[in-house]
Amino acid sequence: MSASLNEKIEVIESCLGDILTQKEIISRYELLQRVYQCVREADLSSEERSELEEMVSEKNVAAGIFHNVLGKDPIFTNIPKLDSAMQVNDVMFHFVHTGNYGDPEFAKAFSKYQKAEEELKALSSLNLKDLLVEFMDGAGYVLKEENSGKLTFANSNDERLDFRIFASIQEVEIVDGMKGSVAIAPHGESPGPFIDFFHEKGIEADKSEVKVWVANMEAGTIDPFIGYPKDMEIYKQFSNPRLALMVKDHWGRRME
Repeated sequence: MSASLNEKIEVIESCLGDILTQKEIISRYELLQRVYQCVREADLSSEERSELEEMVSEKNVAAGIFHNVLGKDPIFTNIPKLDSAMQVNDVMFHFVHTGNYGDPEFAKAFSKYQKAEEELKALSSLNLKDLLVEFMDGAGYVLKEENSGKLTFANSNDERLDFRIFASIQEVEIVDGMKGSVAIAPHGESPGPFIDFFHEKGIEADKSEVKVWVANMEAGTIDPFIGYPKDMEIYKQFSNPRLALMVKDHWGRRME
């Protein structure tokens, strides 16, 4: 391991340690977003990122560290070992089993989670931008412009593609000026909202030539939900490129 990477690992470990010291019981959703945040603050070089990806056996560093922290052999030895989980009001929480927590502690943790929802939603959008930049980099694109919520990526031939990031699929809106662009939102625990979106706005998205893609932040992947890119290099970055075809085939029948 290079000396610089060792320093960056210490930065990530310190960041996560501070968070887990403050929140002995943490929701899975917040833990995921905080891991992305800590990785961003470490400001990894491309070489350090590649080396760390090998260490956590994942293509995406943040996703790999998230699973590593919850796994049996974490690379971080100085942070609490989150070896237990419990669902509270449909929200999964992780904690150290030796904490001997009871109902009052879990109720308090859930209350804190609710109060932090708006902050976490904003953090999720920022983290999704990081994932998108990495995804497009794999296809040879760099972020050229960011204005009024629109992110424009371009490759070496100056072929461009615009994105708009949404905090959830329920918040995706098809508006004027989005023709040919991509709306991207994080995946959800339930397919229900995606089914609703497809039935309510799928035809509108097609007619407006707006693509809708979904980011699985736990896996560190992006896949097509409605519509495909014209550039095969972008297509190759999808984890499950057939997803949009499967959605249209199975859910589209219900619209006939």
